[in-house]
Amino acid sequence: MQRAKYQSIPARALGGLPVQLTSFVGRRREVSEVRRLLSKSRLVTCTGPGGVGKTRLALQVGAQCRRAFPDGVWFVELAGLNEAQLVADAVADTFGLADHRADPTVRLQEYLQDRHLLLVLDNCEHLVDACARLVARLLVAAPRLHVLATSRQVLRVGGEQVFPVPPLTVITAEGAIDGRKLLASDAVTLFADRAGAAEPSFRLTPETLPAVHAICRRLDGIPLAIELAAVRCRAFGPEAMLAHLDDAFALLNSGRGGGESRHRTLETAMAWSHRLCTPDEQRMWARLSVFADDFDLDAAEAVGLWDGIDRSEVAELVAGLVDKSVVIRADRTRGQEARFQQLVTVRQYGGIQLALSGEELTVRERHLAYYRALVNRGETAYFHSGEVAWFTELRREHSNLRAALEFCLADPARAPVALDITARLRIYWYACGLFHEGALWLRRALAAAPEPNALRAKALAACGFLIQFCGEYDEAVTMFELAEQFGDTTISADADWCAALRAVHRGDPRTAVTLLDRSLAKSRAVSDMAGVYRTLIVHGVAAFDIAPDEGKVSAEQARALVELSGADWSKTIVLRLLGRYRLADGAFPEAAVLFEGALSLAWQTYDLRTIGRCVEALGWCASGTGHHERAALLWGAAETVVQLAGAAPDYPHIAKRFARHEQATRETLTGHRFAAALARGKAMSPAEVVDFVQGKAAEALAPTRGTAQLTRRETEIAGLVGEGLTNKEIAARLVIAQRTAEGHVERILAKLGFRSRVEIAAWINGCGNVLAANDK
Repeated sequence: MQRAKYQSIPARALGGLPVQLTSFVGRRREVSEVRRLLSKSRLVTCTGPGGVGKTRLALQVGAQCRRAFPDGVWFVELAGLNEAQLVADAVADTFGLADHRADPTVRLQEYLQDRHLLLVLDNCEHLVDACARLVARLLVAAPRLHVLATSRQVLRVGGEQVFPVPPLTVITAEGAIDGRKLLASDAVTLFADRAGAAEPSFRLTPETLPAVHAICRRLDGIPLAIELAAVRCRAFGPEAMLAHLDDAFALLNSGRGGGESRHRTLETAMAWSHRLCTPDEQRMWARLSVFADDFDLDAAEAVGLWDGIDRSEVAELVAGLVDKSVVIRADRTRGQEARFQQLVTVRQYGGIQLALSGEELTVRERHLAYYRALVNRGETAYFHSGEVAWFTELRREHSNLRAALEFCLADPARAPVALDITARLRIYWYACGLFHEGALWLRRALAAAPEPNALRAKALAACGFLIQFCGEYDEAVTMFELAEQFGDTTISADADWCAALRAVHRGDPRTAVTLLDRSLAKSRAVSDMAGVYRTLIVHGVAAFDIAPDEGKVSAEQARALVELSGADWSKTIVLRLLGRYRLADGAFPEAAVLFEGALSLAWQTYDLRTIGRCVEALGWCASGTGHHERAALLWGAAETVVQLAGAAPDYPHIAKRFARHEQATRETLTGHRFAAALARGKAMSPAEVVDFVQGKAAEALAPTRGTAQLTRRETEIAGLVGEGLTNKEIAARLVIAQRTAEGHVERILAKLGFRSRVEIAAWINGCGNVLAANDK
């Protein structure tokens, strides 16, 4: 499992499995069977009704399978996504892949083709066709990829193995039953575990056991229904709870025929839990169902406080729903403000109640207003000291932003609102590498709001800005031409800036400089300091070869502007530019300081494009000062980061200037040493390479289990892992069986306390302290 260590965007914890706040109960046979199916098929789908435990089963299987997948277990939650075109984006986002191309599926195919990993796709049923198409393409492109899906419907992809997830076991025989058999029931065990967590004084006794067993039978062993019932132990004893349940079933199921019994059971259990909430808690449950993902108390207040509920009551009502397991805590990063969420099935039930209440339109409008206000804060946040905080909050609320946009686009009358939101998010889409998704929303909004006006012009310019980074230059030109018809000076300056950027990439810096002079004059005329800053930066790039003294002046002017603004993300751009000029002058230590500063700031927003280019440049600095092995390692790491970012090659005329450093390093190191250092760098995650650059590698990569020693053979094999060899290649090199090599690697992982080959490689080569050991 790999997890990014950056702190600013907790909603985007890359890879790995979400932390489970409750224990996993039972399911030994089911876990074993799903693992068996994964060993014989590359696609397994866990099916079953809502609340039966598909997600928890998949998470448990993923946790137990980590060692089998050297490139990790990766979890993608799809419940909050309703746009089929964004399924591939959601998966790519999980891997940290920027969506610079028009088709993110292609990015995924390229990234996954050589990787051996397990992809867990959760809650596919409402996007089943899109999921099926994506999975089919990925399985063909990536021969060592395995997919574990959860869905109420099968995907119907070739080779799919389907595992219907059953309810928890519960003894169904009538009459007197041995208490030991009751205690062995997974359903009873789950009830006792959750009841004990809700009410510490709860104990299973010979007196309470029969009633608990009867409750679990009444609820058909459905885990979610049992958990909702168990938390009621705060208010009822098991006997009283059973009586209430029987009354609820009799009332709510009277006169109803047909339907799948387990579905009716969960629906009735949910309705019973709903009836036991206070009226205000019921309304809050329904209103909170509009959130597509987690939310904080401010957002809960925005949708919940009116019609008898005031601000002081919202936190109390949310806490009451947490106590009843209707809402759960969703804290993702230590030190962050508390966040909450509802399980998918609970949220769906709340949505039904919201529709029945007649409040749905009002609640969704309040939800939209809250997120529109968040977007509008960018007017004062971008190119100011609040820049990173704004990007961070938007990234954390990304799923809810999508839900707000979907609500807007569902009604033509609200399409202008969608146009306004998507246009204002331009710099957010860009800063977070969401070119494709941003363009998708902008195109949808432009199609829904065709009225020619200044707002449409702003959206056209935003879309043109984004799609040029997807390589769609001709359409970008067309969009700017349409946008300029409205006579907005800022848009005209933008059009010149984008045209200049294209000229730079096409190797025509003199045309670029002419365009930039025009753009600069227009931006200054309307006091657009962010536009002035961007223009100075590209002028510094364009002038790098043809007028370096003028380029340096532009770079220093840009630095003064950004220092005055306090905008940390924007500052990364000028630090990189200044670093290149210092490199060209041979001032390697000064250049390294600038690139390290840019990298640290870029890490705050997980800007992989900037991180990758900084790491590459730091390799040039290392080579220039004679640290050739470090240089090769950094270039290998940069290659991995740039692949994740999907970044186009950096400005060719600048990169060409520093190619001599790679040649010098290759000539200094033997071919084997250069290749080995490059492989070590490629094996590092973005978090590991940032730690390495910041001098934290020894601390970050040291074994977690003390001074465990490796045998001589294990040390040898660890070294081969460090060179990037697979188990098969190690076996061939040492003339041993592949299974023997696998066994050695497993023991090395266990001794060092590591979870992946990547950690072995990074530790053995980054720290240089593999311990010699006794030959056994």
